[in-house]
Amino acid sequence: MEIRSIRRTAFFALLLLVSTLACNTVTNGILPTPTYIDDVIPFPATYPPAPTRDPSLPPRWVLYERALVSILLGPVGETQPDVSQDQGLCEWEIWGQNGNNVYVWAECQVTDSATGTATSAPAVIRLAEDGSITEVIMPDEGWGNIRDLFPGDVLARIFNNEFDAVKAIEHITRRRADPSIPPMIVEQSVELP
Repeated sequence: MEIRSIRRTAFFALLLLVSTLACNTVTNGILPTPTYIDDVIPFPATYPPAPTRDPSLPPRWVLYERALVSILLGPVGETQPDVSQDQGLCEWEIWGQNGNNVYVWAECQVTDSATGTATSAPAVIRLAEDGSITEVIMPDEGWGNIRDLFPGDVLARIFNNEFDAVKAIEHITRRRADPSIPPMIVEQSVELP
């Protein structure tokens, strides 16, 4: 009889504990607000502002275009882009990124003539830690170093000739006639790294 009494007392104690816990966690059908780490560990009331782009710089796409044009249409072997001035028009697609290396295919043509110098080629855009463009590297003539510059998935796109150069040059022609038209990559709202 005593064991039965102990069991009954333990059962009622358990019921009391469960009902007490239930009452503490739900009041009038409202669950308590959970506590998060931010509520427990105070953080500074002010945070450093997010880095902002220098308003004196042209839009990011303009810097990309200037860098690509200066290398694709510039002296052979040059890798340091001149982003200080417009030297032509460019259309490009981003085919990948690995760290600070951005892999593109670009079609660039001098601004002043629809029949002027043009180049269509893959390139690696190298970015500094602050996002500025430090280098644009094209494959050597004959593409002897192409496998050193591009990862396998980008190489496959290069060798499959996936860039639509005809569409790119048509868009460059439209941009030449109407300078307010941006490159296709801007019209497609592609975020530039």
